[in-house]
Amino acid sequence: MRSTGMPKPFVHYDQRRYRTLGVVDAYTAWAPVYGDLDLRFDIDLLEASPVLAERVRGARVVDLGCGTGRIGAWARQRGAAHVSGVDLTPAMLAHAKSRGSYDVLIRGDLTRIPIATGQTDVATTSLALCHVADLGGFFAEAKRILRPGGTLAIVDYHPTFLFLGIPSHFPDPKTGENIAVVNHIHAFGQIFDAGRAAGFALRDLRERFVDDEWITAHPSYQRHHGLPITALWWFDA
Repeated sequence: MRSTGMPKPFVHYDQRRYRTLGVVDAYTAWAPVYGDLDLRFDIDLLEASPVLAERVRGARVVDLGCGTGRIGAWARQRGAAHVSGVDLTPAMLAHAKSRGSYDVLIRGDLTRIPIATGQTDVATTSLALCHVADLGGFFAEAKRILRPGGTLAIVDYHPTFLFLGIPSHFPDPKTGENIAVVNHIHAFGQIFDAGRAAGFALRDLRERFVDDEWITAHPSYQRHHGLPITALWWFDA
C-alpha cells in the first residue's frame, strides 16, 4: 500500500470552523464531562480481532494516550499482567487513576514515550493518533518500547470524517460553545507506510461503520449513516 500525494492540513477541509485548542488545553476543558465513550468506537474493534484480544492476557501493556482509562480497564479485564498509561493531559490522567486499572501512570508525549526500551508486549492507543502531527515519530517510539514480536494496536478516528471537515470536538462545559481539538489527517496509506518504515508488519485492518445498530443507540448520527467512523490497525513489531 502506497500513498500518492499527501492530504492537506485539516483546515483545508474544515466545515465547522470551531475554535480550536491544542491537546492539553482542549482535554483539560473536556475532562470534567468526558465520561465514557460507547464501546462501539473502539473496544468493539479490539474484540473483533480475537487473537489480538488474547495477546493481552498475561502481557505487559502500555496504553498510549490513555485518557480516562477505558482501554486500560479493558486490558485489565482481559488479563493483562501489568498496565501502564501515558497521556499528555494531567486532568485525564487523574480520571484514569481513579479507575484503579493501571499499575503506572505517566505524563508524556506519544513521540517521546517515557517507557523503557523493549519491555512492552502490547502497546495500544485509541482516538489519540489523530492528534499527533509526527506519524513517523510515533511509530519509531512505539517500535522502541515493544519487545521483538510485540503488538501495536491502534484505534483512531476514521480519516473520512476529517476529510468531510468534522473535527474531534466537544461542548464547553461552561459556555456550551463547540470547541475542536487540533486534528491531523493520516490517510490509510500514510499509516501503513509509516508503520512499515519503523519495522512493523500489518496484521489486521478493520473499520467501524455507522450502521443501523449505531443509529438505534445514537439517533443524532443519522446523517452519518453508512460512513466509517473509526478504524483498527494491528501491527506486529
